[in-house]
Amino acid sequence: QQFPREKLCGDFVNPVNWPLFRKLGVEEEILSNPHEKITTFCVSSLSGDDVKVPLNSRPAALFGLGLRRSSLDHVLLKKAASDGALLFQSSRVTELTKARKGWDLTIDNSGTVKELHARILIGADGRNSWVAHHLGLAGGAAAGKRSVGFQLRLKSSGLAGGVEVHLFPGGYAGVVGLGDGTLNLACAISPSLLFQRGVKPLTEKISPLERGIRGDLTWLESLLSQNPRLREILRRSERVGKIRSVYPVYFPPRRPYANGVLLAGDAARVSEPVTGEGIYFALKSGMLAAETLDGAFCRGDSSASQLKSYARACDTVFRRRLRLNSLIRFLMHHSALLSAIIRASAKRRRLLDSMVQLVCAPDT
Repeated sequence: QQFPREKLCGDFVNPVNWPLFRKLGVEEEILSNPHEKITTFCVSSLSGDDVKVPLNSRPAALFGLGLRRSSLDHVLLKKAASDGALLFQSSRVTELTKARKGWDLTIDNSGTVKELHARILIGADGRNSWVAHHLGLAGGAAAGKRSVGFQLRLKSSGLAGGVEVHLFPGGYAGVVGLGDGTLNLACAISPSLLFQRGVKPLTEKISPLERGIRGDLTWLESLLSQNPRLREILRRSERVGKIRSVYPVYFPPRRPYANGVLLAGDAARVSEPVTGEGIYFALKSGMLAAETLDGAFCRGDSSASQLKSYARACDTVFRRRLRLNSLIRFLMHHSALLSAIIRASAKRRRLLDSMVQLVCAPDT
């Protein structure tokens, strides 16, 4: 694609990313874009019971951002170019073959065919990674029970410095202000609710919109409005731009290495978005991949046995966060249990406070 470009995302930048942004030298550039400073987290049940907690209860308060993903990605792209990366935008890989010393690639660069050679290949091409599928690293098909994701852009006032998650029958929605007079509403919905309407999200590559939803969002707004907080947000908002969708919302990790190959970001793993850590997992996996490649070049060894250290590093760094992500995913899909926790946390916030701190506090 040609940057800047829109991408389906919750548009919440978790505070855990700040050390990574500083290391990359992009902190000031990111903050120069329209954004909303996020200091609180709010969650509500189907009945409208809610609880609000700070992202960080310590004196040196951390904050997150409500920031368009197109803005963040464009900053990172420009940084890569300034550090020496050669960019081919509006390009598609059409052929990939194993060579004697690396890989030969053919790309279609806006109609111009180019031949490239790489000693080591990094598949950082997203959840539907062409590289992962082409090399047999994608694994089996996603399970049918996983949610379908939708994203709406709403013209509305901000949320007073907060990111919110609201349950509704068959799913949940995350809402965050973006500092430009709009809100991002991203929701995960059980596929069974779409099947009832004749929509069949069968594969990762098929958008539910392409199967009949199109611009009619009456059913979706009716579903969301069963939560009182979401109903009020929709009442005072106006939809702008087009709706985006993705399926599935998450899938298990793939094997992220092979001879002369690494997978990074969503190509390697797509976590449940409810904790807002997807950007962190992508950035951090890129840094771990770079460290692994540095060692591979120094040793002159890019075999799978050498690159396997990347998978071990990812497992070590991400293990705790992924377990917590799985726990929160479980709660989000068991609304009665989460509603009980919300009611209890309204009086005694310690459990929810601790969970939010674990999600948002940068790793030491």
